[in-house]
Amino acid sequence: MLELRSECERCHVALPPESPGALVCSFECTFCLSCGDELKGVCPNCGGDLQSRPTRVGDALRRHPPLHERPSRTTQFTRKPERQNSDREELYAFLDSQLVGTLASVVDGEPWVVPMLFGRDGDHILLHGSTGAGLLRHTAAGAPVAFSVTAIDGLVVAESTFDSSANYRSAVIRGRLVALEGVTEAEALETISERLLPGRPGEVGRSTRKEVAATLALALEVTDDNWLMKTRAGAPGDPDGEVSVWCGVIPLAMTAGAPLAASWAGGPVPTSVTAFVAAHPAP
Repeated sequence: MLELRSECERCHVALPPESPGALVCSFECTFCLSCGDELKGVCPNCGGDLQSRPTRVGDALRRHPPLHERPSRTTQFTRKPERQNSDREELYAFLDSQLVGTLASVVDGEPWVVPMLFGRDGDHILLHGSTGAGLLRHTAAGAPVAFSVTAIDGLVVAESTFDSSANYRSAVIRGRLVALEGVTEAEALETISERLLPGRPGEVGRSTRKEVAATLALALEVTDDNWLMKTRAGAPGDPDGEVSVWCGVIPLAMTAGAPLAASWAGGPVPTSVTAFVAAHPAP
């Protein structure tokens, strides 16, 4: 049975089952006529043609109602759902392995995206920046945000460019940034610093009052219904026929090189730095 989705997945305009203004691809991705024109009749998810969706009315509609509620755009995928990972501990392990994420929001009707170092304290993503940072001040006032983290683990080289891909891990958390209850700005900063370079806060001491006053630290809570994690691993998919070109995977990884001391640095390379380099060796 054709799945009648209730809205355009691009602009979210309502598309009731009797509406003649709906377009679908063979995977039932659903778009309105206006978005279909802008997409030039091609589904952005699978690359297939968008065709007019048949209507469903009368007794057929009563016996077979449409999908009134589409899968949540924040908790489920409409394309390649088998790549979704719903294990929160694996989400945390992935986040803890990465250094940089991207914070996004909308300011005055325009998208605003900023890459940021981040930390984690239990179920909270910790972010920090200058008190003068426009996006942080905007989101601190209650604007909704999306925070994304991506790692590319390899290039997947298939028999064609169309079938080539990448091995990756990615996560998106949506919500609102808030100050952590019972946690001071100084403690939040120390948590972030300890996560990025374990042991370093103990080597240099706590932040000064002036430094803390100039910094805004906020948290994004990870709940059961506000995050998505998606992964791909392994070789290219099996081809339909014989292949005469090399195919496989080019592994990629984050590595650390030999530490480069500043000209004014004093003392030997500290334990925090040598430990970080040891944990991220070059192949």
